Amino acid sequence: MLKGALARRYAQALFELAEQQDLNQIETELDQLIGLIEENAEVAHLLYHPHISLTEKKEIMDKLFSGSLSDTVRRFFYLLIDKRRENLLPDIQREFKLLADKARNIIEARISSAAPLSKTQEERLHKELVRITGKNVRMVKEVRPELIGGVIVQIGDRVMDGTVAYKLSQIRLSLGRA
Repeated sequence: MLKGALARRYAQALFELAEQQDLNQIETELDQLIGLIEENAEVAHLLYHPHISLTEKKEIMDKLFSGSLSDTVRRFFYLLIDKRRENLLPDIQREFKLLADKARNIIEARISSAAPLSKTQEERLHKELVRITGKNVRMVKEVRPELIGGVIVQIGDRVMDGTVAYKLSQIRLSLGRA
Protein backbone atom coordinates (compact mmCIF):
# COMPACT_ATOMS: atom_id res chain seq x y z
CA MET A 1 0.00 0.00 0.00
CA LEU A 2 1.26 3.47 -0.76
CA LYS A 3 2.73 5.46 2.11
CA GLY A 4 0.26 8.36 1.67
CA ALA A 5 -2.79 6.12 1.63
CA LEU A 6 -1.61 4.29 4.71
CA ALA A 7 -0.93 7.57 6.55
CA ARG A 8 -4.42 8.77 5.58
CA ARG A 9 -6.01 5.66 7.08
CA TYR A 10 -4.17 6.02 10.37
CA ALA A 11 -4.90 9.77 10.48
CA GLN A 12 -8.59 9.10 9.81
CA ALA A 13 -8.74 6.58 12.66
CA LEU A 14 -7.05 8.99 15.08
CA PHE A 15 -9.29 11.82 13.89
CA GLU A 16 -12.43 9.78 14.56
CA LEU A 17 -11.21 9.14 18.10
CA ALA A 18 -10.28 12.81 18.53
CA GLU A 19 -13.74 13.95 17.44
CA GLN A 20 -15.23 11.97 20.32
CA GLN A 21 -12.73 13.48 22.74
CA ASP A 22 -10.80 16.77 22.45
CA LEU A 23 -9.64 17.45 18.90
CA ASN A 24 -7.44 20.41 19.90
CA GLN A 25 -5.69 18.51 22.67
CA ILE A 26 -4.91 15.52 20.49
CA GLU A 27 -3.63 17.77 17.70
CA THR A 28 -1.38 19.61 20.17
CA GLU A 29 -0.01 16.36 21.59
CA LEU A 30 0.65 15.02 18.11
CA ASP A 31 2.54 18.25 17.30
CA GLN A 32 4.60 17.86 20.50
CA LEU A 33 5.43 14.28 19.63
CA ILE A 34 6.54 15.19 16.11
CA GLY A 35 8.44 18.22 17.42
CA LEU A 36 10.45 16.09 19.84
CA ILE A 37 11.33 13.59 17.12
CA GLU A 38 12.27 16.21 14.53
CA GLU A 39 14.30 18.36 16.95
CA ASN A 40 16.24 15.54 18.56
CA ALA A 41 18.33 13.37 16.23
CA GLU A 42 18.97 10.81 18.98
CA VAL A 43 15.27 10.27 19.57
CA ALA A 44 14.64 9.94 15.82
CA HIS A 45 17.51 7.47 15.49
CA LEU A 46 16.17 5.40 18.38
CA LEU A 47 12.60 5.45 17.10
CA TYR A 48 13.44 4.55 13.50
CA HIS A 49 16.22 2.03 14.22
CA PRO A 50 15.08 -1.43 13.10
CA HIS A 51 17.22 -3.37 15.61
CA ILE A 52 15.90 -1.71 18.76
CA SER A 53 13.12 -3.78 20.26
CA LEU A 54 9.56 -2.51 20.34
CA THR A 55 9.49 -2.76 24.13
CA GLU A 56 12.64 -0.66 24.46
CA LYS A 57 11.21 2.00 22.14
CA LYS A 58 8.02 2.20 24.21
CA GLU A 59 9.90 2.36 27.51
CA ILE A 60 12.16 5.16 26.31
CA MET A 61 9.23 7.11 24.87
CA ASP A 62 7.39 6.68 28.18
CA LYS A 63 10.36 8.22 30.00
CA LEU A 64 10.60 11.08 27.49
CA PHE A 65 6.95 12.02 27.74
CA SER A 66 6.45 11.00 31.38
CA GLY A 67 2.67 11.30 31.36
CA SER A 68 2.39 14.38 29.13
CA LEU A 69 0.55 12.42 26.42
CA SER A 70 -3.08 11.49 26.73
CA ASP A 71 -3.98 7.81 26.79
CA THR A 72 -5.36 8.10 23.24
CA VAL A 73 -2.21 9.54 21.69
CA ARG A 74 0.08 7.24 23.69
CA ARG A 75 -1.86 4.14 22.62
CA PHE A 76 -1.98 5.35 19.03
CA PHE A 77 1.78 5.90 19.07
CA TYR A 78 2.35 2.45 20.55
CA LEU A 79 0.16 0.93 17.86
CA LEU A 80 2.39 2.55 15.24
CA ILE A 81 5.47 1.14 16.98
CA ASP A 82 3.89 -2.33 17.22
CA LYS A 83 3.01 -2.27 13.52
CA ARG A 84 6.46 -0.85 12.69
CA ARG A 85 4.81 2.21 11.14
CA GLU A 86 6.45 4.88 13.31
CA ASN A 87 8.13 6.28 10.18
CA LEU A 88 4.65 7.33 9.00
CA LEU A 89 4.16 9.68 11.95
CA PRO A 90 5.02 12.95 10.08
CA ASP A 91 2.68 11.96 7.22
CA ILE A 92 -0.05 10.99 9.68
CA GLN A 93 0.31 14.34 11.42
CA ARG A 94 -0.02 16.20 8.11
CA GLU A 95 -3.14 14.20 7.17
CA PHE A 96 -4.60 14.64 10.66
CA LYS A 97 -4.15 18.44 10.42
CA LEU A 98 -5.96 18.45 7.07
CA LEU A 99 -8.89 16.54 8.57
CA ALA A 100 -8.97 18.77 11.66
CA ASP A 101 -8.85 21.92 9.53
CA LYS A 102 -11.67 20.63 7.35
CA ALA A 103 -13.77 19.94 10.44
CA ARG A 104 -13.08 23.47 11.70
CA ASN A 105 -13.76 25.01 8.26
CA ILE A 106 -10.17 26.28 8.00
CA ILE A 107 -8.06 26.47 4.88
CA GLU A 108 -4.39 27.28 4.61
CA ALA A 109 -3.22 30.05 2.31
CA ARG A 110 0.47 30.28 1.47
CA ILE A 111 1.42 33.90 0.94
CA SER A 112 4.68 34.73 -0.81
CA SER A 113 5.73 38.36 -1.02
CA ALA A 114 8.84 40.29 -2.02
CA ALA A 115 8.96 42.04 1.36
CA PRO A 116 7.24 41.39 4.69
CA LEU A 117 3.62 42.53 4.66
CA SER A 118 2.55 45.28 7.03
CA LYS A 119 -0.09 44.50 9.65
CA THR A 120 -2.66 46.48 7.63
CA GLN A 121 -1.81 44.62 4.41
CA GLU A 122 -2.08 41.28 6.19
CA GLU A 123 -5.47 42.17 7.65
CA ARG A 124 -6.83 43.34 4.29
CA LEU A 125 -5.50 40.26 2.51
CA HIS A 126 -6.91 37.98 5.22
CA LYS A 127 -10.32 39.66 5.06
CA GLU A 128 -10.39 39.34 1.25
CA LEU A 129 -9.39 35.67 1.35
CA VAL A 130 -12.12 34.94 3.89
CA ARG A 131 -14.61 36.71 1.60
CA ILE A 132 -13.45 34.82 -1.51
CA THR A 133 -13.29 31.36 0.07
CA GLY A 134 -16.10 31.62 2.61
CA LYS A 135 -13.86 29.82 5.12
CA ASN A 136 -11.58 30.69 7.98
CA VAL A 137 -8.11 31.29 6.58
CA ARG A 138 -4.76 30.47 8.17
CA MET A 139 -2.05 32.45 6.40
CA VAL A 140 1.45 31.02 6.12
CA LYS A 141 3.76 33.84 5.05
CA GLU A 142 7.03 33.64 3.17
CA VAL A 143 9.33 36.41 1.92
CA ARG A 144 10.86 35.87 -1.54
CA PRO A 145 12.81 38.93 -2.77
CA GLU A 146 13.00 37.57 -6.34
CA LEU A 147 9.30 38.41 -6.77
CA ILE A 148 10.27 42.11 -6.99
CA GLY A 149 6.87 43.24 -5.67
CA GLY A 150 3.30 42.01 -5.12
CA VAL A 151 2.16 38.67 -3.71
CA ILE A 152 1.46 35.08 -4.69
CA VAL A 153 -1.43 33.42 -2.88
CA GLN A 154 -1.69 29.64 -3.01
CA ILE A 155 -4.73 27.86 -1.60
CA GLY A 156 -4.58 24.15 -2.28
CA ASP A 157 -3.81 23.77 -5.99
CA ARG A 158 -5.12 27.24 -6.86
CA VAL A 159 -2.52 29.99 -7.37
CA MET A 160 -3.18 33.71 -7.69
CA ASP A 161 -0.06 35.51 -8.88
CA GLY A 162 -0.05 39.29 -8.53
CA THR A 163 3.70 39.78 -8.57
CA VAL A 164 5.73 42.22 -10.62
CA ALA A 165 7.90 39.34 -11.83
CA TYR A 166 4.84 37.55 -13.23
CA LYS A 167 3.53 40.70 -14.92
CA LEU A 168 6.94 41.35 -16.49
CA SER A 169 7.03 37.79 -17.84
CA GLN A 170 3.54 38.29 -19.34
CA ILE A 171 4.68 41.51 -21.02
CA ARG A 172 7.76 39.70 -22.33
CA LEU A 173 5.56 36.95 -23.79
CA SER A 174 3.16 39.39 -25.44
CA LEU A 175 6.06 41.36 -26.96
CA GLY A 176 7.53 38.13 -28.27
CA ARG A 177 4.29 37.35 -30.13
CA ALA A 178 4.03 40.76 -31.76
